[in-house]
Amino acid sequence: MSLLDDLPEKVHVVEMLPRDGFQRLDEFVETEKKVEIIDSLSATGVDEIEISSFTHPKAVPTLRDADEVAQRIERHDDVTYRALVPNIVGMERAVEAEVDKVNALVTVSQSYTEKNQNRTREEVLAEMDDIVELAHDHGIEVEAGMGTSFYCPYEGQIDPAETLAVVDSVVESGVDEVTLATTMGLANPVEITERFSAAFEAHPGLDMGLHLHDTNGMSLANTLAAMAVGVDRFDASVCGLGGGVVLPGGMSGVGNTPTEDLVQMLTRMGVDHGVDFGKIEAAAHDVSDELGLGATSHVLMGGTVERVLETVAADKRGGENA
Repeated sequence: MSLLDDLPEKVHVVEMLPRDGFQRLDEFVETEKKVEIIDSLSATGVDEIEISSFTHPKAVPTLRDADEVAQRIERHDDVTYRALVPNIVGMERAVEAEVDKVNALVTVSQSYTEKNQNRTREEVLAEMDDIVELAHDHGIEVEAGMGTSFYCPYEGQIDPAETLAVVDSVVESGVDEVTLATTMGLANPVEITERFSAAFEAHPGLDMGLHLHDTNGMSLANTLAAMAVGVDRFDASVCGLGGGVVLPGGMSGVGNTPTEDLVQMLTRMGVDHGVDFGKIEAAAHDVSDELGLGATSHVLMGGTVERVLETVAADKRGGENA
């Protein structure tokens, strides 16, 4: 039996840099530069791009230009453009911006919801019905992005029953997709397998995705574990930018799965994903140079088959000529 026997026929890659990445920066990336980067990402073959967040500008000042960004980007017919919405007001802005999809935020942890959104989880879930109705009235798809699905900085490990209860609730609201987010980046492949298996058992055929942070260095291993139980949609960010959650004591979680690392793994495994590796690698180098990030992924550090073999060959030639 081959490992590939249990994997999806195709994996869908969602690019998170313009929202999750830029949101975490201390400096504001100018609107023109945001638009330029999103336009370049649209040409890489990724299925979706989360272009921004319709959150109150005072809450996330680095994304205060969300409406303008949505107006100015060049949209490709084969790319889904989505935005994060934390509430019905954000959903109304998303309608005006004519996005294709929204990521409706809900967090499993009661404590995190209260501290992050200043509301109870029940209040957020109750509003999901209104968000879904408004979105569907305008032909917009809804993904329920479920933060703290595994661990919470305030509550520790999340009870799997709590995660499944929130999945049940958003499915009842009529969302089109559900994405579990590791948030703290502490989940391991066994936890990924168990939690998704339970969700699929409760809701056969549910369209589910995974949003991974890489605090413990297991994001690609967790990707493979999720693929093995039927997950075929993964959030990633060029250069791994974003994804950190500020933890008690000031420690910050490591960023997202780098898109270029994810695409390289899928490519080498022979899994269909539709992304041009050369273009996404070039985009990563451009973003790294533009923002002064340095080498923030294995691909940017030269960890590709071609680069390593070229280096080995060059060293061998140098030794022979010595």
